[in-house]
Amino acid sequence: MWTLYKQESFKLLKKKSTLWVSIVLALIVFGFALTSRLQPKYFSASGLFASNFGATTFIMFFLIAAAASIITMEFQYGTIKTVVSQRYSRSSILISKWLVILTYSLYMYIMTGVLTLIAKFIFVNSKFSLTDAGYNNKIWQDWLANLGAGLLTLWLLISLVFLLATLFKSSAVAISVGILGYFVLNIVSSIMFILIHSHEWLKWNPINFLNYASQIVEPSLSKMTRLSDTQLLWGNIGYIAVFLCIGLLLFRKRNV
Repeated sequence: MWTLYKQESFKLLKKKSTLWVSIVLALIVFGFALTSRLQPKYFSASGLFASNFGATTFIMFFLIAAAASIITMEFQYGTIKTVVSQRYSRSSILISKWLVILTYSLYMYIMTGVLTLIAKFIFVNSKFSLTDAGYNNKIWQDWLANLGAGLLTLWLLISLVFLLATLFKSSAVAISVGILGYFVLNIVSSIMFILIHSHEWLKWNPINFLNYASQIVEPSLSKMTRLSDTQLLWGNIGYIAVFLCIGLLLFRKRNV
């Protein structure tokens, strides 16, 4: 397993896109921090700080693409036959890919988090203090809670992308579903909340659990989701486990 993990990590590091993603994320963090300083009327520095100055949205796009391609490109270029023919089990192969993407996602969040603190002190240090009152707690506490919840809901999407990637040879479908899932939440949320109000059992649908990060910031949203923060937390973990397990079963049976 460790050997597979190192091999997958090496392949990811060797991709030119990995370096460019880091550069783009750094530019986004510093760009939005500077913008919030120059245009405070339209861009709230403390509000943008909670999302690593807008970087978390872009992290979602980059990670969904990485999760889809790490599997589908093996089939697309036929390299999966070489990997499967080695002494490693299919389960080990797929789990190593999960761990690499998990490491990559933690790297992105930690890197942008550090850059966010640097950008805060460089550009908007006079605008707010980390110990000021935030939405629910102090700003730094809300920041960490928002990032943690955001990472979890992101992995709900990624687990679905992994599942779909085991079914297709092209990463386009898996990437499209993952990104559409993010936008579908914003489009159908009002309709979904109406349906949940009429049929409360619908609150357990996976789309509703994507509201976890939003509810952490705005607790009153629980009146719409009909779920507590704890229920959303465990629900996300449960759906992630289910999607990953289904993907693992499909991967083990797929013809190469």
